[in-house]
Formats: sequence, C-alpha cells, structure tokens
Amino acid sequence: MPTPMHLKASFYPECYYHIVCKSIDGLLLFTDEIDFRVFKERFHFYTSGFIDVYSYSLLNNHTHHVVKVKSLKAVEQHIITLPDSIKTVAMNAFLQNPKDEKIVDQIIERQMNSFLVSFARYVNGRFTRKGGLFQKPFKRVEISGESHLQQAIIYVHANVQKHGLLDDFKLHTQSSYKEIINRNNTFVQVEGVINFFGTLDKLQNYYCSPNLIIPKL
Repeated sequence: MPTPMHLKASFYPECYYHIVCKSIDGLLLFTDEIDFRVFKERFHFYTSGFIDVYSYSLLNNHTHHVVKVKSLKAVEQHIITLPDSIKTVAMNAFLQNPKDEKIVDQIIERQMNSFLVSFARYVNGRFTRKGGLFQKPFKRVEISGESHLQQAIIYVHANVQKHGLLDDFKLHTQSSYKEIINRNNTFVQVEGVINFFGTLDKLQNYYCSPNLIIPKL
C-alpha cells in the first residue's frame, strides 16, 4: 500500500517535522547500549548540519524525532565547510542557487536515507544478516503551529508508555526527556525546547502533572 502523501511531507527551511523510522516486519533495531549509541551518533553525523532535534525516542522496532530544519543560510554555511568529496549532487546544486528551498528537501531526504542505509549496514555487519532494515519511505509529518509542536514533543517522549513498554515514560533511558531535564545537549536543542515551554520548571511541572494527557498523533 502506497504511503499517504501527508506522511511524506517536503522539508522546508525553519519548519518543524515529526519523523518516524520503522523496521521491516517489526525487526529488532537495538539489542544493547552500543546499538543505541551508534544510532544516535550516525543520525547526528548525517543530519545535524541540516536539522535540529527537539525530541527523540528510540524503541525496539521504531524511532521518533521532532526536528526543525535549519535556515537557508545555516544550510549553505554547513555545506561550504564539507569536503568536496562528500558533497552530494543536491548540495552542489544548492550552492549554485542557495535560495532554492526545494533543494533543501532533496538534501535532507538524501541524508536521512544515507543514515538509514548506514545503520542497516552496521546491524547487518554486527549480526551477520543481509537485506533491508527499515520501511521505505521513512515517514515525516509537517508540524503546524505551537499547539501541534507541543503535542508532538510530548507524544515522542511518552511513546514508550503509550506502547505499554514502561509505566512511566520519564524512566525511559533512550529518549531526550532526561537530556532536556539535565540540560545535556549532546543530541538535542535543549535550550530551544525549554524556551518553547517557558522555563525548565514549567516544563517539568507540565510533564509531572497528574492530569497530563498523552496526545494522539
């Protein structure tokens, strides 16, 4: 069955998106801490020059990210710093026309796909398997407005609880919740998230409220 168009949103500068990567047939993506670390490091390597992460959660057979695409200027500055040997066709095209927003979509899709292939190769090599690991295409939904962004950030953090894997999502070690609370910005735009909620205290009070409702997306 073809993926609905609203799950294949185009990436535009300074817009927010909810990205979901699912394994094929529920295959296990992670077996230990090493797998989680490799996934996060490679995601960061391939995408950090083009998107900022506002929340993430890694589960056994799928992952969630809320991201914001960088500005045209920031994308251009990042590409300029890259060695010519790793610049893609789309990146070179963008340098010729750095105001073309449509090329940004091509760049990010290519980087995401390169990341997914890279992680699949890592898993295949580690466990002596062959074939694809992720469903294609990866899903992405554009986030519209502050209310939707708030819901998406909460949904991603609470996803492990939604699936019944933990009674309290705040105990999940493979989400950005603790990174934000501890102001550890290794993979997340911590201050951007805190500022969005107002203050760290407001964010914590919001998540700790007994009336917190996990939104449906």
